[in-house]
Amino acid sequence: MSLWVSYIYFFALSLVTLLLVIPNANAGKGFTLSKFLGYEQVRKEAEMVGWSLTFREFAFLVMFSVGLIGLIALFTGNYFFIALGAVLSFTLPRTIVLKVKRKIRQNVLFDLPSNLRLFISKLTDFPNVQKALENAVLDMDGVTKPIFEKASNQLRVGLPIDRVFEEMLSELKIRKMEDFLDKLRMAQMEGFHPQSLDSLKETVDEIGEDITQIQELDIEAKSKRKQLFTVIGMAWMMPVMMSFMNNGNANVFLNTLHGQIYIVSFAAATLFSIGKGDDYLSLNLDKI
Repeated sequence: MSLWVSYIYFFALSLVTLLLVIPNANAGKGFTLSKFLGYEQVRKEAEMVGWSLTFREFAFLVMFSVGLIGLIALFTGNYFFIALGAVLSFTLPRTIVLKVKRKIRQNVLFDLPSNLRLFISKLTDFPNVQKALENAVLDMDGVTKPIFEKASNQLRVGLPIDRVFEEMLSELKIRKMEDFLDKLRMAQMEGFHPQSLDSLKETVDEIGEDITQIQELDIEAKSKRKQLFTVIGMAWMMPVMMSFMNNGNANVFLNTLHGQIYIVSFAAATLFSIGKGDDYLSLNLDKI
């Protein structure tokens, strides 16, 4: 009977794994290992913030998750953890990439207003987008500086200003930046008078207000994450305490089949709760 329970458990986890990866594996016309592991989808997520994720880096993340769970299985003698490791190898790389992507996106948002204000200040002395940008990038810093440098170089070689602005928007992906560039384009045609500069400053101030709200929500989210981890820690106290209820010389959760299945299921539920909790508490910065 115990052997059949083991087979059923492995079959259930294997089915969950297949359901997770089959849609990605069939997304293209041909089958490849990278598609099966979900590399193509994760790579596209990383490229959205300028991270060129190689398959070697992706494979390292997969092997790290498998190796970590393998060590836990070896240390505890509970080889049901191997099934959990198989599922984790498909989900951990994407989770890490999304966290890095969110952090990079946040850095771009927080860094942008100061460089925009510097650029506007240069427009007072150089009432021309190209000249003002060339002088502004010399004093800029942060993660958005390369974007402004690229725009400056493109204008210098004669690319149309509309094309340069479109590429900036595609890299920054900030809605209010579209409003800023529209005003900048209009000011380039009509002249950089005090009213047009004030209008540009107003848009930058609006971006700054959005960032202040994001920071406030981020502080609140961190507090709720602490509450989540506190609840999870308290929930894990139950199996820890029950592990002292020995059945003869056997530890309930280490040496009995049903206990091993329970602890792996509990670990899977914990990881799922942390992942979903982080998704719910994290702001979707792609829509800013």
